[in-house]
Amino acid sequence: MSRVRLSERTVRFAVAAAVGAVIAVLGVWAQNAALVGVNYDDGIYALLARALAEGEGYRLTFLPTSLPAIKYPPVYPLSLVPFWVLASSPEAALFGMKLANGVHIGLAAGLFVFLLSDLRILPIVLAAALAIVGFASGSMMLVTASVLSEPLYLALLFAALWTADSVSVRPSVRRLLIAGVLVGLVVLTRAVGIVLFAAVTIGLWSRCGRRPALIAALGAAVLLVPWLLFTLVNARVIPDVLVPRYGSYVQLYLANIKDSPWAAFDIFATNVGAILQTLGTKLSPQFGPLAASLVGMLFIALALLGSVRIFRLAPATAVYPWAYLALTSVWSFPPFRFVFILVPLLLALAAVGTLGLAQRVAVGFGRGAPARARGSLVRYAIVGVGLVVFANLAYSELRAVSRRVWDGAELQKSAVGAEVIAWVRENTDQRAVVAYEFDPLIALHAGRHAVPNNYQPVHVWYRRGTPAVEHLAELLHDMGVQYLAVRRDIPMAAAPIDALIARFPGSLELIYVTSAGALIFRADLDALERERRVGEATSGGVLPRGGAN
Repeated sequence: MSRVRLSERTVRFAVAAAVGAVIAVLGVWAQNAALVGVNYDDGIYALLARALAEGEGYRLTFLPTSLPAIKYPPVYPLSLVPFWVLASSPEAALFGMKLANGVHIGLAAGLFVFLLSDLRILPIVLAAALAIVGFASGSMMLVTASVLSEPLYLALLFAALWTADSVSVRPSVRRLLIAGVLVGLVVLTRAVGIVLFAAVTIGLWSRCGRRPALIAALGAAVLLVPWLLFTLVNARVIPDVLVPRYGSYVQLYLANIKDSPWAAFDIFATNVGAILQTLGTKLSPQFGPLAASLVGMLFIALALLGSVRIFRLAPATAVYPWAYLALTSVWSFPPFRFVFILVPLLLALAAVGTLGLAQRVAVGFGRGAPARARGSLVRYAIVGVGLVVFANLAYSELRAVSRRVWDGAELQKSAVGAEVIAWVRENTDQRAVVAYEFDPLIALHAGRHAVPNNYQPVHVWYRRGTPAVEHLAELLHDMGVQYLAVRRDIPMAAAPIDALIARFPGSLELIYVTSAGALIFRADLDALERERRVGEATSGGVLPRGGAN
């Protein structure tokens, strides 16, 4: 019997490794020439890794005033430090980081296959097929082709879920602490991973009892408490004008809901609608928004049924996606990137749910030859529909990958940014402070101090109007901004700058327009301050010239 089991596990390892290798090759192939920094967080991760490599601590050293990086958990930046230390040039370091992400997504796919098959959630062949389609997708390559933390997060996540769900009923303290440490590493890779802490605690408690769950929680707390203390202690030192970009997630959430108690519900309704449409469109891209939302609801229902069926086998795996969706539905960020990385696990759970539904319906027809025949027909129909949907998904994802759909926007933003970088290098002093939508891009490639060119305490996804520009004026003044760049053809980017110019006409002077249409202004902080004072003195509390722009 032991030889049979060993043989089965060897097969699972081999298939998981093969799938991981295929996805890793795809992840490396997906890399493009887009500059690191065009996704904002990718630039921050690279800059934090450089600060650590150069002994400057875990700080945002590219800002005019160096600040602790309380918004960005440290595991992913730490994993990038060796590239700065060992690479022959900054360009080589950044290229190596991108290639590493391709390897990470392959590791995640392999661990995903092993998780599903080793825990008996799905047969190995079906697990491999789901992994290929779930990871070889345009949306997954979008977060892989940049220096973003999602691929490493997924690899650590599936390792943590397997470690927690494969424990015996009476696990050793060592095994529980390992599970807890893995949970801590997941949370310290992406803050949204905090839901894994809840999922693993619930899973171990239901499977093994209270004491093992608390031991694993202790293992996670050893890593998490120092980071939480670091975040809480340093939150107060972030200037108000930089809180929307570099404050804690709690600060940002409170800023999103402070205007009205209904804001939290608005965020929830907006996010739920986006989640359902995103999932439905992925499964049925031919449908319109309403039909796609209905498909998304059916998909969620089948995945939920699958979670119920596997709860006794893998309780943490069953709980995790719902805790994750619950958080992303109320959190004040667009849910798209969050949903993209959850799709493979939801696909697996939906497959379990579909097979379970087919079996239950067939049994419900009762006994006797005619009833069994009708039950078999219905069962085959349900499975057949599931296969058609899966085939449609595989086809649409294959097309998306073959067309490299992730390249378009990234390369366009990179081309615009490259021209801004070139101008900044050639026309500004090393000590200049430049404001841009992607300030990490300027800092990373032009070597200048950089800050955001807007102030958006409420994420633009939820904001229903243009915010007051006084805060933006305060940002430019307090940070000593000398130059400001903006993509003029992007209304969302240009609107705050247009509002600032309308409110304080003498604050910005247009001095250059790049061939890609980016506008570069020289900031006149003295004129800005004079106009602010005049406005305050003459308005009597009523905003002049622009109203509540």
